[in-house]
Amino acid sequence: MTPVKQEPSYFSQQVTDTRRWFLALPKAGERGLITVSVGCERCLPDYVVEREDFKLHCIEFVAEGEGTLHLGGTRYSLQPGSVFSYGPGIRHRIENTSERPMLKYFLDCGGARATAAFRSSKIGGGKSANVLDVQETVELFELLIRNAMNETSYSQRICASLVETLLHKISEQTTFGQASEARAWVTCQRVKQYMQGNFLTAKSMADIAKANHVNPAYLSRLFQRFHQTSPYRYLVRLKMSHAASLLLNPNALVKQVAAELDFSDAFHFSRSFKSVYGVSPEKFMQRGKP
Repeated sequence: MTPVKQEPSYFSQQVTDTRRWFLALPKAGERGLITVSVGCERCLPDYVVEREDFKLHCIEFVAEGEGTLHLGGTRYSLQPGSVFSYGPGIRHRIENTSERPMLKYFLDCGGARATAAFRSSKIGGGKSANVLDVQETVELFELLIRNAMNETSYSQRICASLVETLLHKISEQTTFGQASEARAWVTCQRVKQYMQGNFLTAKSMADIAKANHVNPAYLSRLFQRFHQTSPYRYLVRLKMSHAASLLLNPNALVKQVAAELDFSDAFHFSRSFKSVYGVSPEKFMQRGKP
């Protein structure tokens, strides 16, 4: 893999405010995941990119503005949160269609491991979808850009790990044009944030649901859909994580920690702690001692 410093020909010139980084092209038969290029660019009003083919695996993500996408014969509207992929053999056309030019991120990868990673993700293989958490996706792209620009001996390995993390995160937060799914995700995240700030004083799931103006049964369905657990189990996890930090204190007493977390007795607390960490509080404290 030989670094090439000049910009590749596939970089569009119909853009401004660019932060684009070209690392290297993969060798023929490359088995790993090679981050070829990554960046952010604001599209000019007349921005149009149309290709019959693209040799690399690419993801593009719209952070601001609006546009249209023709992907594999299907037309999509692009807006903040839109994410799409294309690659070998996938025809695509991307353009601005409004007075709000797009600000978008892109990522191009090559190598056999990249092929497998894109194929196993929800967005790979020429799909278009919407990401529920725009800011978190932006942060991951920004982290990729910073590490690509570092140009150290570790850059490619770090970027490869971040690419797979980005693909997993997009798969976790992807919806395919369902507005109701996006609203449900926002509600679930709002309740999670409330629980993270109030887990020490929260008495019951009914109280949590009431404070967030949602039905308890609906809240349970949301957690199962997005997190494959119940809101009660999530609350217990928050409480036990705090308990673990308290138990690391050399002078900690199990009964005092149980009381601080408002457990009626130490036995109930110990059973809850073991359900999360697999050991009793006493054994956990012993493991933490030098």
